[in-house]
Amino acid sequence: MKNQFILGLLLGICLSTITLTPLLSANSNSSNIIKHTINDHLTLNIPDSTRVIENNIIGNGQLLYSIYLDDQTLLLRGYAQIWNLSNLENYLEESKKISTFDFNSYSLKPIEVGNYGGYLIKWTASFGVNYRISGIEYWLKKSDTSDVLRISFFTDTTSFTKEQIEYIDKIIGSLN
Repeated sequence: MKNQFILGLLLGICLSTITLTPLLSANSNSSNIIKHTINDHLTLNIPDSTRVIENNIIGNGQLLYSIYLDDQTLLLRGYAQIWNLSNLENYLEESKKISTFDFNSYSLKPIEVGNYGGYLIKWTASFGVNYRISGIEYWLKKSDTSDVLRISFFTDTTSFTKEQIEYIDKIIGSLN
């Protein structure tokens, strides 16, 4: 009887700990956020489940700064980059024309995010018979500079999941 009481008490403590502590709960949607500074100017909030790899850019070409984002939990990857582009719209149109991607869908629309104007590109492309990639790319620029921020996300499916879209929205919404 005493052993059953102790076992019941321990089980009750364990269950209450799991239900009252969000980090231990299987239903928890909370994740830790890491503020990541891009090129000493911009800050993005990136979930700690995302691996961030900085790439050293050598030279003075169009690409000035780049980090690679990889979230194996959500099966999502992408880039946060700074580009030097004097005519963003022309650059994006020419890039599509010379792309080797076999686009199944492609849309380019003007957007504004915070103090930035730019373009949102959504696309799906085929690579061979059974392999498709989908992309969402934000190309953002302040009107008084040639610096362009590109934040892109890719998944190896024909569309993004609800969780992936929420992840993207949180990162874009944190742009400061």
